[in-house]
Amino acid sequence: MRVISPAVVVFWIALAVLVVAGGLAAVRFVKLRSSGAQVLVRELPAKDSYSWRHGIVRYTGEHMECFKLRSLWPAPDLKIPRLDVSIVGTRTLDDEEASFMPDATNAVEIAAGDRHFEFALDQRGAMALQAWVESAPSRRQERADAKVLRERMERSKRRQ
Repeated sequence: MRVISPAVVVFWIALAVLVVAGGLAAVRFVKLRSSGAQVLVRELPAKDSYSWRHGIVRYTGEHMECFKLRSLWPAPDLKIPRLDVSIVGTRTLDDEEASFMPDATNAVEIAAGDRHFEFALDQRGAMALQAWVESAPSRRQERADAKVLRERMERSKRRQ
């Protein structure tokens, strides 16, 4: 009977972990780079300019998905519902921030429920974010429920 040494087992486990991590990184990199806009994001209040995180932002129908660049998780790291988003304001980047964000010109602050975020985007990205937020339907808009409408019609027919 052949005995497998612990060093060989550790080697194969480490190799398997590296292959899986590399595969996830490659899929995430290829999939996201081609389907989103580059962004730097941080949650407010932020202590300093070191709290910015590079990533990719995608706008799906009703959600904004933010994928951090240094993450291997296949799902979005931040998912914000469209109806909860409002633009609070914009500001120009200071000199320190502009040094590591060459393409970004402004930082857009958004409120998403009780959380506040800042997104540093280039001109096209900021315009896309604003258009996505402004094109959302109003929260006050009521959607007609077919069952409720049918019950109202039946009640009105019975009264006549």
